[in-house]
Formats: sequence, structure tokens, C-alpha cells
Amino acid sequence: MSMETMRSVLKKYFRFSDFRPYQREVIEKIIEKRDCLVVMATGSGKSLCYQVPPLVVKKTGIVVSPLISLMRDQVMALKQRGIKAEYLGSAQKDFTVHSKAEHGQFDILFMTPEKACTVPSSFWSNLLKAGISLFAVDEAHCISEWGHDFRVEYKHLDKLREVLLDVPFVGLTATATEKVQYDIIGSLKLNYPFVTIGSVDRTNLFYGVKLLNRGQSFIDELVREISKEVTNGGSTIIYCTTIKDVEQIFKSFAEAGIEAGMYHGQMNGKAREESHRLFVRDELQVMVATIAFGMGIDKPNIRQVIHYGCPKSLESYYQESGRCGRDGIASVCWLYYTRSDFAKGDFYCGEVKSEKQRKAIMESLLAAERYCVLTTCRRKFLLEYFGEKFPADRCGNCDNCKISRKERDMSREAFLLMACIHSCRGGWGLNMPIDVLRGSRSKKILDVQFDKLPLHGLGKNYPANWWKALGYQLISQGYLKEILSGIYRTISVSSKGEQFLASSRPDYKPPLVLTLTAEMLGVEDNGNTKEEFKTLSTSESEGFSEAEGQLYQMLLEERLKLARSVGTAPYAICGDQTIKKIALPRPSTKARLANIDGVNQHLVTKYGDHFLQVIQKLSQGLNLSLDGEARVATASLQTNEVRKVSLVTNKSNKLTPAKFEAWKMWHEDGCSIHEIANFPGRSAPIKEQIVAEYLLEAAQEGLPFDWARFSEMIGLTQEIISEIQGAISKVGSTDKLKPIKNELPKEITYQHIKTYLTMRNCGISLEAIQSGSIQTEKDGEPAHNASNLSGPTLETCHVERHCEDGISAISSTEKCNLEINEVPTLPVNGSEVQKLSLTSEGGFTNKRHKVSETKEVNSTKLKATESSVVE
Repeated sequence: MSMETMRSVLKKYFRFSDFRPYQREVIEKIIEKRDCLVVMATGSGKSLCYQVPPLVVKKTGIVVSPLISLMRDQVMALKQRGIKAEYLGSAQKDFTVHSKAEHGQFDILFMTPEKACTVPSSFWSNLLKAGISLFAVDEAHCISEWGHDFRVEYKHLDKLREVLLDVPFVGLTATATEKVQYDIIGSLKLNYPFVTIGSVDRTNLFYGVKLLNRGQSFIDELVREISKEVTNGGSTIIYCTTIKDVEQIFKSFAEAGIEAGMYHGQMNGKAREESHRLFVRDELQVMVATIAFGMGIDKPNIRQVIHYGCPKSLESYYQESGRCGRDGIASVCWLYYTRSDFAKGDFYCGEVKSEKQRKAIMESLLAAERYCVLTTCRRKFLLEYFGEKFPADRCGNCDNCKISRKERDMSREAFLLMACIHSCRGGWGLNMPIDVLRGSRSKKILDVQFDKLPLHGLGKNYPANWWKALGYQLISQGYLKEILSGIYRTISVSSKGEQFLASSRPDYKPPLVLTLTAEMLGVEDNGNTKEEFKTLSTSESEGFSEAEGQLYQMLLEERLKLARSVGTAPYAICGDQTIKKIALPRPSTKARLANIDGVNQHLVTKYGDHFLQVIQKLSQGLNLSLDGEARVATASLQTNEVRKVSLVTNKSNKLTPAKFEAWKMWHEDGCSIHEIANFPGRSAPIKEQIVAEYLLEAAQEGLPFDWARFSEMIGLTQEIISEIQGAISKVGSTDKLKPIKNELPKEITYQHIKTYLTMRNCGISLEAIQSGSIQTEKDGEPAHNASNLSGPTLETCHVERHCEDGISAISSTEKCNLEINEVPTLPVNGSEVQKLSLTSEGGFTNKRHKVSETKEVNSTKLKATESSVVE
């Protein structure tokens, strides 16, 4: 099938002008009947990977989904696009669906895993004759015992491989660590699959965590703050770990006069279904639900997801928080936890019989605990947990990056705790050394004679939770290491901690500045949630004039009325982003309405006249003209200031919103690199070097660029360029920057080298720019042409870069077209190049370089003993 056919389907049914990153490649492989594994973030458009192929080849696509409520949502949305879709499951009341399905009368057929494994073989025989385009397993992490939501029913799906010969199998999930990826491939018996690992970064989501003081006063404050969002039309999900919490919070909403939905496993099916239906259709704006049962919703305009209690794993947290802001609009995720949440390992293991699954549950709970007590960037931690490198130390859009925290030197306290752990000689968790420091004379301490340790009682000035908070910080900083053995955890001093102890003297401790957490600051500060709750407010009208903002809200209300009249969800008609795009130009004809990105043919045909009448009526009332200039409302994720609207949109697949925003500030607002780095709206400044690299990436992506101005800002002269050219000639290669830098004077920086290489890559000469013989911009388009570039190609992908330590770069062409023809190796199209190879045991070995704890080497000869660490 040609690319034109695929784009035609995309335009007709989904009204998108082009595919998002990785979608086109996956769709092409499926059409070529190749097995695929797709790991893409929630909201990144992975469902299109299995929705487009059936429409292109005109054969039924089978999609296995774990939740009936999720299948219903997807079927409803697809029908509103004019796509023939249905589902088979225990809740299906239309008995004609089965017969229609096996004779190929649906474009897309959803099935529960139980149904897929129990339908008679005649069903598959008949459907194979009619034509099957793919067999997709959505939420594929459920198939893995290392996954957070393992389901035995998924384990039987591989038997259908023997029935559905020549049908490509596709596993799709938003969350899969390396172990889970290998398990999915093995369990589904994927044959030499095409593996796509996309970025899991959801840049529009704010992440925050806070220690919870359980009690009615906190719930009342939570209800008050959420009620403010309800008046703004924002939807909220509150996930709870117990049914008791669900009922208590639901009752508080009712007492406050706010309508909310409730959803948990002990409700009868009809009540759950009605609660789900009302929330999805915007009849209710708040849903209180258990995380164990799951919501399974596909609603794109949820603005807040709040966790009342820590989830049992980061995978489940990412899935649940991922319900937030699926339409790309700025949204927030808060997690409130108590220490008791981390002691539920036995409960979560429950009736689990597999030792593998028990270990997976305990490891997952431990990772969730580390996320909660983290004092550094939460986004960085999340991404690296899922195997994605995050280039910066701060994301600027989580609580630890945005909210200032108190710090102080805690070298003395850290010394006491590490020395005590060392003196206890291992085999214990944090509780034992903390009890020793606090002077406990409990039986377990007397039995091992730890009361005789010189450190006994030296830390009694601090409560146990204070010491625990310090311990978790030392773990995250690498001074302590935590080892999981069964359901037990032991703490020991790492090589880094050993070096700290060895370099300490009675009169001197190496400075160790750490963040004071809520437990360290004191419980009295922890009841105030107002500072954090302020972050919950999200503006849906940034980039609008006041009248346009009013029109946007009115159009949302009209969409809700229309959805109620036809019995569907508002987002199934069109999303909030599409309403934004309609509110800006205010089209007067169907042709102009159809040209708006996100408006599909079905909407124009079925609701076009209604929308045009409403737009005309509302615009007149607000004194707004029709057929205005098409603009894009862009909201900065790091400031509430409304910036001027740009005619240039971020069409690059590689530029992140932060990079594009930096380019806009530099190109359109005339800001200097220093001003961008220290922009007042940021929670903290970023390095000017990072800003400069952002701008260079924008230039490589073809955005308009004033090279003369940039060169002047960084002090790049023709003399410096001549020096760099000479150094390159000596070295003979530009693969690594360090050898080039070593040949140059100290005043010539890496930034000078990178800029010169980028200019050369783009066919730009500084002499020509300064003499005015090259026009860098014309009609908003870049003057250089990528096809005319000469010399070595500079890496442009945002993950791999020239590094100062001499790491070699890989060209984006090599990365994006990597195909290995050997069976043991899996080609990967994603944020990083990854090879999965068969081991002798039949598993897979990951060759992707990943941020991980380095193997510890004890470089100090001096061991910390009781006599050496205590005076």
C-alpha cells in the first residue's frame, strides 16, 4: 500500500494531516504482515497503529483489550468517526454481533482475552476467509508475570498463533520495562518482531508527591480545591487504594454539594456502568475509584489525576496518571502517600503462587516507594525507570523542580546513620540501626547486644521517621544500598558511603547537603496543602483573547449539549484541542471547517451545519469576525504568562516543547540566550549552554534562524572558525569532540565547535553571512536546504548527541532505518537504538545503553569500624 493511501485514511477518518513519530513505520510493518511490539506513552497515539491498517487493507482488525469499559469507549469513539466497530464480551447484549463479526462486517472488532480464547474454531475459520488484517493485544504488559497487572487469561493467547496463520500479531503497551518487553515477545511468540520504543515522557503533565496526613481535615481541603476545577469544567479522577477511602471521599463530595461518581469492585455491575457512563459523557466531573479495580477509560480531557495513597508499582502509577491530559493540554498529577503504604507487600502478594511474580511485586513496590521519597526531579526518575535517558537534572514541571525546598549540611547525621548500619554488620533493614541510634532497649537489640555499641543512643534527638527520611535520601544519593530478598529488605553501606566514612574524622566530616523533607521539617508544616494545590489550576484559554476564551467555553457547552442529544461522549464528537482550533479561525463554511486539523469527514457530514450555525451565532454575540487567521494557541508548561501566538508551529518530530519554546523566545521575542536561561517564569534557571544547544537543534530541524546573531551571542568569529578547521584537519575526524578540543586554546569552547559543525552541516558560512551574501530567512522558510549539505553529518536526534567525553554520535538516518536481518536481533524504532538478542536460554539480552547503578568498587583500604568511627 502506498503512503498516499495511508495518509488518505488518516485524513478521512481521523482528520490528521500527518502521522506522529513511529506510527507510520509500525503501520507499514503491520500491512507487510510483520509482528510488532509497540511501547508508546499514553496519549501518543499508539491506538492508531492498529486502527489504520484494517481501514487501509479493508480487512477486520482484532483487538484484545482487558476491560469492557475501555472497549465500549473505543467503539463509541470509532463509530463517531464513521468506522464500523464493535466488541465481543460477556456484557454484549446484541447477539447479532457474533454472526456479523465472523463474516467480516466490522473494520475493528474488540474482544476480551477470555472471549478470544473461547470462541469456536469455526468463528476464526469464517473470519479468516473474510480477511483478518491483524491480531493486536492492547495493554500487553498484562501478559507478563513481571508486569504490574498480570492476568492469567492473557497467557493463553499464544495458542491462537496456530489458528491465525499469516496474521501479524501486535503487542501494545504504554509501560514496559526491559524484562516485561522480553516477556511479551516470548509469551506471544512474536516472530522476529519490529520493536518500537517511543518516549514515555508526557511533557504536558505536572508530577507532584506529598506525605499525607490521613484525616477528614485533609479530605475536606482536597474537596474544596477540586471543586474550583469543577467550576472551570475540568475533570478529575481520585484513585484510592481501598474501598473505605473511596466511600469516605465520595461522601465528603456529597456533603459539599458536589456531584461525583464512585467506582469500585464491590458495587454491582449496573451501578459501576452508570457511574462510568456519566463520567465519560461529562455528566459528572469527578470520579473516585479504586486503583485495584481500574477505570479503563479513554477520556482525553481529564485535567487532574490524584492518588490518595501510593500505588503498588510505578507501572500502575504511570498508567493511572496517564489518564490525565491525553489531549496534550497541560494537566496535573498529585500523589499523596503515608509510610504505611509501603508495608503492604504481603497484602499485594496475596494469593500469588509464582515466586517470579512475588519478586516482581516486591521490586515494584520498592520502586514506587523510592519515587515517593525522592527529592530530585521526578520526571527524570520516572523516565529512567522505564529505560529512557533524560538529558537534564531538572524538568521544570514537577514539584521538586518547581517548589523550593530547604537544604542543610547533614554530614554529621549521615555519618551516624551510615556508621551504625556498618556496625550492625548487615542483615537488617533501616529499623534496627535507627532503633540503636535512638537508644532502644528492646528485646531484639538486647539479644544481639547492640545496646553495647558506642553509637547506641547518639541519635535520640530525632524521631524514627526523621532518620528513615534521611536513610531514603542516602539510598537515592548512592551512599546506602537496599537489597531485596523475598519480602525482606536489607540495608548496607555502598562503596560511596564507605569512602565518606573513611574520609571522616572526629573534627571533620565531608560536607553533605541534603533536602529537608516534610518529615524532617516537622508534621506541623505538612498539613498546609495550599501551596501545592495552587499547581492544580490549569488554564484552558491561554493564547486566546478574552472574547475567544469565552467562545471556547461556549463551544464546549454546545458540544456537551450535542453529545447528550445523540447519546455519546463529547470527546467522541471532537476533542478539546479541536474545539480550540475551531474557536480561533471561526470557519463559516464546511470546506473551511474541514480544513481544521482534528475535524474528520464524519463530523463535517453529520454535525457540520450545526457547528457552523453555533459558531456564527456565538461569534456575533461576542463581536468576533468569522474566518479569522488560523493560529495555534501555545501554552508554556513552565509559566502562566500568555505569550504571543506564533504562525510557525512545531512540525518537527524531534523538537520537544521546551526546545521549541526556547527557539520561539529567541527568534520571535528577540530574547538573548541569557534571558531565556533565566526567564522569570521558570522555577529555576537552566544552563545557557543547554539553551544554545536547543537553538542549534531548532536550526537543524529547518526552523528560521539568524546565524549572524547567534554567532555574535556566543562569540564565534572567523578567526575561531579557522582554528577549529585546523584542529579538525589534525584530528582527521569529527566523530568525537574531545580530541578536537584538545588541539585548541582554552578560550575556544565546546559550544564554538558544536556551532561551527552545525553551520557546516547546514551549508552556512560565517563569512558569507557577515558579508550579506546569504539570506538566512525568506518568507519564513530557512535558506539552507538539507539536501545540499556537505561534510560529516551532525547528529540531530534529541537522545544521542556529540558529548564532551568523546562518546561518538550516530546519524539520525542510521538510527531511524536500523534493520538487522539476523533472527536474534530486533530492529527498534524509537527514542533510543536498542538490540534484543536471543541468549542461550532462549531469552533476550538488551544492548541498549541504560542509566544504571555502576558496579561498586571499594577503592578505600580503611574500613569503618566501631573504634574508628566513634570518639
